[in-house]
Amino acid sequence: MKRKQAVIFEIGWNACINCGACVAVCPQESGFISPFDTIAVHTPCDIACMVCEDICPVSTITHVAA
Repeated sequence: MKRKQAVIFEIGWNACINCGACVAVCPQESGFISPFDTIAVHTPCDIACMVCEDICPVSTITHVAA
């Protein structure tokens, strides 16, 4: 099985409503939470499951290859 490439998430802070949905579904360890109670940004995510992007109600989470 091919390993997914790590990604770095970005959040559009002007659109983020701090609902916590991204944190609730994130399978990463608890250290992957930002000081703003969202998923970590500018930190490589080696799981790259993209569940946080899918669940965001305002579609403000995006990613780039790490």
